[in-house]
Amino acid sequence: MENIGVNISVIVPVYNVYEWLDHCMESIVNQTYDKFEVILINDGSTDGSDEKCVEWASRDERIRYFSKENEGLAVTRNFGLKESRGQYIVFIDSDDWLDPRFLEKLFSKIMETDADIVECDFWRYNNNTGEKTYRACYGRMGKAYSLEEHMIYGESMAWKYMSRKSLWIDNGITMPDCMSASHGVYALLLALSSKVVNVREPLYYYRRFRKGSIVDTIGRSGNQKGILGITALDYLVKGFEQCGLYQQYKDTIHRIITYSLSDYLASQFIRRDKVEFHQLAQTYYEYVESLFHDGGNRKYITLGGYNLNRILFHANMIHNPYCRFNFSSIISIMSPIKGEVSCRHRNKYRQIMIERDMASKFWDVLEETKPSYVILDFLEERFDIIEFMGGYITKSDAFDGMEETLGEYRIIPRNSLECELLWKEKCQEFILKIQRYVPSQHIVVVKNYLSEFVGDYNTKEQFVNLEEIRETNRRLDGYYKFFSENCREARAIEAVSLPMYFTDREYEYGAVPSHLNEIVNREIALQIERELRVEK
Repeated sequence: MENIGVNISVIVPVYNVYEWLDHCMESIVNQTYDKFEVILINDGSTDGSDEKCVEWASRDERIRYFSKENEGLAVTRNFGLKESRGQYIVFIDSDDWLDPRFLEKLFSKIMETDADIVECDFWRYNNNTGEKTYRACYGRMGKAYSLEEHMIYGESMAWKYMSRKSLWIDNGITMPDCMSASHGVYALLLALSSKVVNVREPLYYYRRFRKGSIVDTIGRSGNQKGILGITALDYLVKGFEQCGLYQQYKDTIHRIITYSLSDYLASQFIRRDKVEFHQLAQTYYEYVESLFHDGGNRKYITLGGYNLNRILFHANMIHNPYCRFNFSSIISIMSPIKGEVSCRHRNKYRQIMIERDMASKFWDVLEETKPSYVILDFLEERFDIIEFMGGYITKSDAFDGMEETLGEYRIIPRNSLECELLWKEKCQEFILKIQRYVPSQHIVVVKNYLSEFVGDYNTKEQFVNLEEIRETNRRLDGYYKFFSENCREARAIEAVSLPMYFTDREYEYGAVPSHLNEIVNREIALQIERELRVEK
């Protein structure tokens, strides 16, 4: 029975968060809006968190305390949903905290619009460094998502939205008992809602990288129920079927699944050993084929700039980071150094890529994975080349700062005649060798360039170093022409003329010309999909 004096039920599962629980609870009880109850649930904590819960419940009559054996986050959220008395539901993670206006802003918006769901943007707080980064939930670069885009790309975490309780109860929706449980319900909730609105302010603080968190333990033996992601996605598919919405959203569901599985693989690439990672990837490939039977989930290997990964994330195929080569160039791919070099980088992913570049591992991975396609661009060909120990290394932005570990070496400037001749020689060797693995028509060249502009959906301006960018792009254009002349059956993706071909000025890792915005990245991915569809 709902309590007339309570509009909102704030559900807070608690498990071993003694160090952070006070911060969380203080941010809740000090909200500027006060017609709410807190469902505070101790999920079998062993670190004294239960005592803190009892203390908080004794201090504020709005807090209803429950204690039970450990069953996991999803089951505990479901328990809170069942016990809630408010018309609207909010889930809060007990190691995070709220802006004081969180409830007021979301409740005002939901009253104003009569929406079923209202979301806010959030801060990602790095628990190790204290740095925070802004994440928008409404869309990209000032442009709101369509419903289907929201279902695919929306941040699915349960803690950054307020929802009508009846949306859950009337449709029989609960969270699945598995890792990434929110993925199992989020898109369905959006599809079932009569209206979804957004407060374009960061009102939630999500704590990352704390030791012992669920994210910290993902992928470790014994710390997950079922195969990572698949249980939640299975649950999502069944939910759409039970609500009679599967056929209407079948293509969107397909994209949700490939996008989500690609995201899981990216998170596990540096966490799992090689054998375990390959098993996970193969399970994902087989899972997608079992659902959709379209043969479209063929494997591919990529060689090029990091933004090429962002493009291919949007293609309706699994993007496997093991089959990805960034910070490498044609010259280094064809010229491994002769010897061992110690490589240490604070970024594990970049370290792996640099080690691959030094040893020209591209061919080993190609032989090992036997992909159907090779997809490449030449953005990394803007960097100088290091001649060292009988081979060559790409002096990429990832490699900068590590060259002092090499000892004696020689730099070959990218704009030199020597580098131009060397590149053409190695490119011809590359084309001859790559054709032993895949036919020429299965090579896809995405003609990416440095962006000349930076902006958002409504405005843009030129980068200040425009002449430098154009000089680099003229060189890249020469490389693309040379490659097409020597590999005529390769497929070319012409993207630079697209209206949205520019850098997002709010890109969280830096608004640099080598990164494009996610709107045009998706447009390019759709072009790639159309090219590959010809082969089906």
